[in-house]
Amino acid sequence: MKIKQKCTAVLLGLCLVLSGALLSGCSPEKEQQAFDAFLQEMFADEVTSDTITLHYTLADPEKQGITPPEVTYGEVDFSEEGLAEAKKELEDSLKELEGFRYRQLTDEQKLNYDVVHELMQTELAFYDHPFLYEPFAYTSGVQANLPITLSEYKLYNQQDVEDYLQLIEQMPAYFQSYLDFERVKSEKGLFMAKGCAEEVIRQCSDFIATPEENLLIETFNDRVAQVPGLSQQQIEAYQKMNYDAVLSYVIPTYEEVIRVFKELQGTGKNELGLSHLEGGKEYYEYLLKSNVGTSKTPEEVIALLESAMEERLGELYAFFMEHQDVYYAYIEKEDIYGDLDPKEAIQHFQEVFSDRFPEIPPIEFKVSPVHKSLEASVSPAFYMTPAMDDYHNNSIYINGGTESMGSLWATFAHEGIPGHMYQFVYFLSQEPEPIRALLSFSGYQEGWATYVEMMSYDYYDFEDPGFATLERINGELNLLVSARLEIGINYEGWTLEETQTYLSDNGYDASAAEGVMEYVIAEPANYQMYCTGWLEFEELRGYAETALQERFDESEFHKIILEAGPCQFDVLKSVVENYVKG
Repeated sequence: MKIKQKCTAVLLGLCLVLSGALLSGCSPEKEQQAFDAFLQEMFADEVTSDTITLHYTLADPEKQGITPPEVTYGEVDFSEEGLAEAKKELEDSLKELEGFRYRQLTDEQKLNYDVVHELMQTELAFYDHPFLYEPFAYTSGVQANLPITLSEYKLYNQQDVEDYLQLIEQMPAYFQSYLDFERVKSEKGLFMAKGCAEEVIRQCSDFIATPEENLLIETFNDRVAQVPGLSQQQIEAYQKMNYDAVLSYVIPTYEEVIRVFKELQGTGKNELGLSHLEGGKEYYEYLLKSNVGTSKTPEEVIALLESAMEERLGELYAFFMEHQDVYYAYIEKEDIYGDLDPKEAIQHFQEVFSDRFPEIPPIEFKVSPVHKSLEASVSPAFYMTPAMDDYHNNSIYINGGTESMGSLWATFAHEGIPGHMYQFVYFLSQEPEPIRALLSFSGYQEGWATYVEMMSYDYYDFEDPGFATLERINGELNLLVSARLEIGINYEGWTLEETQTYLSDNGYDASAAEGVMEYVIAEPANYQMYCTGWLEFEELRGYAETALQERFDESEFHKIILEAGPCQFDVLKSVVENYVKG
């Protein structure tokens, strides 16, 4: 997965108040200048909404004409008044955007308009059911992501150190805003399922199990020692300040989360998927548009998943009939990869994929293990998105403590090259409109990484070449089944018994149903970001190959996709259609 270091401020959307009068009857040049100013003001407003967003987006804000505000996590206001105000601001921003003369914009501006316009329209739907939002989800929740984000907070200078320590001190108040929201959800009968609450309690307990060895102490000690201009005495003083702050603010914050969740556990009225809640189906449709970026209805997504599964099962059956000896050798093999060095694997991908993707600037990156305190809480691996003005420096984390690690080979392709790291560095190297670098479209990002992950199996020197085919099909089927279960549980309302039946009818272990249900109830539409996103890319490629036939150029197709950048898939489809038309 990819982690976007974006605080959940005001409310998930572009809740912006944008000024600047639109020019009536002006020339195309002036209209284009006004539109650029509109986007720049949007960027400046959003990037300064909280300190973490600013710091992770710009390494040098002043160089971009951005004055850092006071240190803050941003406003978190889930009151009825706060929700109404945020919705009104978004509606006003949308109205202002729609005041521009679309035909007078440049092609690049039209693309940016389409992306922002659709995003604003989509996010308005959030306010129909805001209390179905869950800030403490398994892998995307604040309790899991904030420690990682803070542990990677770059300390470029002494001011960054001071800002970071203020963020540590503000953590209790920041979390309290979300805990207050959880109490409101509880009063409405919308608190999370018992098993999900138990998992949050476990995650928080693991994180603070050994306070003196906490992630935020150990990582800070290393980072502050590298800050230019600090004396040894200053370094040791800051280390002591951080140590005290973690024990005084971080540990009590997580203790409070544990206390509140134990208090509220069991107050929710639903132990099943989203569709069993009032407005749940509509909220799921919103998640597909917002988190995945697909314009497909849930029914169309189901049809897409089932068609893809049927195709892969047919491929698997054909392989089995022709190569039974290879098939049995594969399933009996416990480890077909052996030891893999992350940097060597990623550098290998950079070489073997060079003729299939456009060239990118040199990339500096480090691969680090996840801290012990987070092993049970975070994904098997993840990539940290870099600042747009410091995109040469990248970080990938590998979680050695998870049992769902799967294929490290595919993981390195997914997170590194030609996956997340490649995609982000390529896009940022094109110097896109700043607002485009700030917005996150998980379906595009995870779909792209999954799309290239499946291509990586062609390049490993397996004991038998057929192992590559089987490993790819196995990976695809596991993802497809997981995504089908997720939408079945959250949109179609499957019970545990129905989930068990689906698994057993399709040759899978029905005993896994309970664990799968607990995860997808906690993270609705999460699997769709990877699976439906990947299938959307496959659809786009299939369209381009059919239309262009012998003129199809794989590298050129990838170049068009990468230059368009993260966006919704219907917007991306328009880009590909224009490319095909020439």
